[in-house]
Parts: sequence; structure tokens; C-alpha cells
Amino acid sequence: MVNEDILAFYMGYAFSHAIHTQHLLEHNALMVPFVVYWQHMQSDSVPYSATTQVEALEKAHSARAQREAEVTGWSSGREGTIQQNDGSKLDVVLIEGWVPGLTPPLEMFVYCRKTPFRLIQGLFWKPHHNARKNTQAFMAKFKDGILGHPFGKQCLQYVERAEPVNFVSQ
Repeated sequence: MVNEDILAFYMGYAFSHAIHTQHLLEHNALMVPFVVYWQHMQSDSVPYSATTQVEALEKAHSARAQREAEVTGWSSGREGTIQQNDGSKLDVVLIEGWVPGLTPPLEMFVYCRKTPFRLIQGLFWKPHHNARKNTQAFMAKFKDGILGHPFGKQCLQYVERAEPVNFVSQ
């Protein structure tokens, strides 16, 4: 059975860590993908840098799989882009989380603007048959995870000041 409370906390912490990193990035800099390895409530954040973003992601994915037997879970963050229906691409912050019994990891993303950095309203969760069964309880623990990070209160300010979504109908 998947411990959704722990999963949500771990993912909220990684979300806050990613927003903090984005907050500090210089213009046109890329965020180095990272994994936060958890042993109960103790975290160890490890960046995975490489010559290319693809290589960094491969290193992170390989390391996560190798460490699953020795941790109570992991959460990770990276940036990317998602192509829109009109062919344009929007920047996103992507977060994944895993705890024992969860296959595949749970994934979510939030759209953002890079310069100046700001979020665009809405957290988008990939459907998962073993996670987020009680959405309200999950999101409460996700918020606890955000606040568990030293940047947590400022992260919530980014969420509260997120740019409204503007849908254009054609």
C-alpha cells in the first residue's frame, strides 16, 4: 500500500526546492536536475549536472533506481518545455515522487515564465491509479512538504501570485 501522506510531503518539498532554484537562476540559465533522497523525514538533495540536460536526466534516473532499496522515497525536480496546440512551447517545472509500492512514480508540472520568474496558475498532475485518491488530503500534505523546505513560505507566495491562465479561443 502506498503511503500517500509521505509521497505528498516529499513532492511538496521538491516543488519548493525547484521554485527556490528557479528563483535564484540568472537570466537564460538552466536548472540542474536534482533528486531529494529521503530516509523518513531526513532529506539529501543531490544535483545531477552534465554536459547536456538529457545526460543529466539519464544520470538522475539511473541513480534513483539504484538507491530505491536504501531510501524511504525520493522526489525530484527539473525544468522543461511543453508544446502547446498552436506549436509554441511553454516552460514548466516538473516534479516526480516515489515511495515503496508506487509504480510508476507520480508526476506533476506547473507552467512558468522564466524572465522574470513567475508561475502560471495551476498544478497539473499526471493520472495515476495508485496515488492521489483523496485529493484534498494529498494537497494538504503537499503544502506541508512545501513548508518543510526553508524556502517554503516564499514558495507559497509564488503560488499565490501566479499569473492567471489566459485561454484564447479561435
